[in-house]
Amino acid sequence: MAVNEELLNFVRDALARELSRDQIEDALLKAGWESDQVKIALAAFAEIEFPIPVPRPKPYLSAREAFMYLVLFSTLYITAYHLVSLIFQFINRAFPDPVTPAGVIEQTLHEIRWAVASLIIAFPIFLYVSRLLSRAVGRDPSKRASKVRKWLTYITLFIAASVIICDLIALINNFLGGELSVRFLLKVLTVGIIAGGVFGYYLWDIRTEELEMKWSGKGIFAVAVAIMVVTAVAGGLILIGSPSQERIRRIDAQRVADLSAIASNVDLYWTRHKSLPASLTDLSKEQGGSVQLLDRDTKQPYEYRMLSDSTYELCAHFSQMPTDKSDTLHKNFWAHGQGRQCFNLKVQEVKR
Repeated sequence: MAVNEELLNFVRDALARELSRDQIEDALLKAGWESDQVKIALAAFAEIEFPIPVPRPKPYLSAREAFMYLVLFSTLYITAYHLVSLIFQFINRAFPDPVTPAGVIEQTLHEIRWAVASLIIAFPIFLYVSRLLSRAVGRDPSKRASKVRKWLTYITLFIAASVIICDLIALINNFLGGELSVRFLLKVLTVGIIAGGVFGYYLWDIRTEELEMKWSGKGIFAVAVAIMVVTAVAGGLILIGSPSQERIRRIDAQRVADLSAIASNVDLYWTRHKSLPASLTDLSKEQGGSVQLLDRDTKQPYEYRMLSDSTYELCAHFSQMPTDKSDTLHKNFWAHGQGRQCFNLKVQEVKR
């Protein structure tokens, strides 16, 4: 907060005449000055014995300090956003929406992996930079008056307050529309807790600074947040599995995509010729070789067999363990287990 130059001059003159700080503050408040401005003006002069008032050093903003605070708050935003995203995916898997397409649901693994990676990098950086800045302020308390720090703190308070307001608006809107569900309420609660935690932390930090108090609960709050983040990351790692398991899952997903593409091209072949191709080689010739006929991992051809004039069978070898049929993510036509799996299909004419 900028202090009026006239106010600073008055405080300097009053202190030079050996008036007490309480007398000066009382006179200024009676004159209509704001309490915060009065406190800042008085704090601009050191409380030491000297014939004339001694000004405190004004905070100096270095490029390094600006860089550190920018890193601190950017990693805070990344951590908060991806923590919410990760918890949302936990909720989606715990309370699946039956009307959500299977292809969309499978994107949860990608979202979880991205959120976990972001938290593993951003959160430790946030803790480390926060620790460095806390030590710097401890050595030189005047650094708490950094303009960059205050601006970014108030911007963070504004963003957190806006998120909380929008969260409450969404809650009331769905309540009035009769669309409240456990899934939705848990997401609203997640956003409210995380945004509210950020808002409360930095609001209390500002208030304790203004009142020149020590906040003993800061360490407890940091430990609680760390436990929350570590627990969420651990849960995400359990869901996505090891990197080798993820590679196997992606290879199997590619096999499903290849079989689906073959089925689409069989439909197109049927539409043109009113018959099924005798083999996948005929299908490939028809499409100019654009159809993927080989397993990209084993390099073995996919299996194709005609069952009737309009039905056929596609087979492939899959690597992953058998799918849990209770898992909503795999409740679709291409659900498969481990080993050789075959799918019976009926041709459909392609509309032109």
